[in-house]
Amino acid sequence: MTTMVNAGYFGPFFEDFVVGSVVRHRPCRSVDFYDNILWSSLTLDYTPLYLDREYASHTDFGNVVINPRFLLSLVIGIATRDTSINTMAFLGIDYEKLIRPVYPSDTICVESEVVNKRESRSRPGMGGIVTWVHRAYNQRGGDLVYEVRRSNLIYKRDESPWIKFLRGGESVGAVEEKPTAGSRPIDYSAMQFTQLGHDPWLGRFFEDFRPGEVIVHRLGRTVYEFDNVLSTVLSMNTATLHFDEEYMLYHDYGRPVVQGPFIVGLASGLSSIDLTMNIAADLGITELRLRAPVFHGDTLHAVSEVLSVEGSGNARFGVVTVRTRLYKGMMRTETAEITRKIAIYRREHTPWRFIWR
Repeated sequence: MTTMVNAGYFGPFFEDFVVGSVVRHRPCRSVDFYDNILWSSLTLDYTPLYLDREYASHTDFGNVVINPRFLLSLVIGIATRDTSINTMAFLGIDYEKLIRPVYPSDTICVESEVVNKRESRSRPGMGGIVTWVHRAYNQRGGDLVYEVRRSNLIYKRDESPWIKFLRGGESVGAVEEKPTAGSRPIDYSAMQFTQLGHDPWLGRFFEDFRPGEVIVHRLGRTVYEFDNVLSTVLSMNTATLHFDEEYMLYHDYGRPVVQGPFIVGLASGLSSIDLTMNIAADLGITELRLRAPVFHGDTLHAVSEVLSVEGSGNARFGVVTVRTRLYKGMMRTETAEITRKIAIYRREHTPWRFIWR
């Protein structure tokens, strides 16, 4: 008797995507304050707006809001099964819009629209680049709360590592990275210690930022397997390149790669002590590019450049645009570049004046 073997849900491959098509994903996800605590702690993001109810009560939000870096990870995670489960690499995002605040106890539902696709120029037989716009809605009348446009390199069906794994073909094997060569992109020997005009533990106020200033952040973070698996499953992300070592023997990377949204979270977290201790609002990422994969055991450090310092039309705070770069390999290899806008309170309007008197 012949046993019938049926394939479970494989997810779409590059050739399956149709520009203009829209998918409404299931399930949705209710978020809570403890998602903030776990995500923010994992990424060393100590921004008070996400962790401190007293601080947040003195902002325009009136309460803590869900960390937007976790929201990014969650939106991509919910969408992964129907968009990027057969991905080779997450390439980056073109923009992020934080349309309405998301609060603890909100429920987030996600839909994705395919807005572009093209074959890979370097390896056209392998797959191609697909771009989606993901939109997140809450439970209050289905209000649009978040939107992000991202691109991934997606395998074609015949190049699928999963199919090769099931058929027992020749594996790629663990890919060894070449030793990092060359010098660091920044000469840190000329680094000066910041003079803020007040105790550093107060953090930077809007008045303390200067266009062109480069800030070398004190904290670094070695990324472990636990970080990758926990951050991935916390976000409902089903992309097996983050947690299936046997599958990854047939993937181009040859071993599990750390999920991109966690890397973005670390960029915000490692820089938080210098950038967001007096935050009024995160206004979103305007560009993200992932330059090199991050693997278990890699150590990341962050350097930020202040691109602009502008008034906001609100006397209490202004807007700072920063580009944060993450490096690994003794700060020689750039792994990610994130540009974002942050509203920062002026010294006389910080919520801390109500808390520490």
